[in-house]
Amino acid sequence: MTVIARLYVIRHGETEWNRARIIQGQADSQLNDLGETQAAMTGETLKAIYFDKAFTSDLSRASKTAEIILRHHPDVILVKDQALRERYMGKLQGTKGPANSSEPSLEPKEAMLKRSVEWYNREIVPYISSLADNPDGRCRNILVTSHGWFISSFFQSMIATGVLECTGNLLGASPRIPNASLSVVEYSTIGSGSERRIGSTVVRYGDDSHLTGTQILRDNADMDALQS
Repeated sequence: MTVIARLYVIRHGETEWNRARIIQGQADSQLNDLGETQAAMTGETLKAIYFDKAFTSDLSRASKTAEIILRHHPDVILVKDQALRERYMGKLQGTKGPANSSEPSLEPKEAMLKRSVEWYNREIVPYISSLADNPDGRCRNILVTSHGWFISSFFQSMIATGVLECTGNLLGASPRIPNASLSVVEYSTIGSGSERRIGSTVVRYGDDSHLTGTQILRDNADMDALQS
């Protein structure tokens, strides 16, 4: 088995709205000072990794996180994509929970999941498939920065449908994605000849061990508001 690529998925650093437990959705809130520090610490952790591709939600808190991380990788082109945005929370954006989960202006969870899978099939699947016969044997690395609900829903669905495998019980009973946490998928060639296939395994999920010494929020105001 040979690892041909790794996908590094990172939630944006903290914002003041995170700290105040205000519902953000697709409102364009900014990183606070701690959020920028968290992004810098994540960048320091990943500075030795050569990124071949980089994608981010176009919302400022995610794109700024990516830009800080990529200060160690100035030649990498960062692609901003609206498909990587957080769930649209409609009229609830800028308010505090508890909130009505039947609010008609909410983006359906199924719609958010659909655009996440469509993005993955458009940007990641063809690239990984092209590496199956990689002649130089170098592991490719892809950076993605997005949002907590988007990331957790994506991973839960892709594991449940068998698209991604998962080592152990990484997601736990109630998976959450802390600010600036790191999730990693490894892609490996398995077998040989006509039996060869590419395996996709989640090896890290919501890992914030690189943020030791900082205050870390482990909740999500958007998700919690609808579950109250």
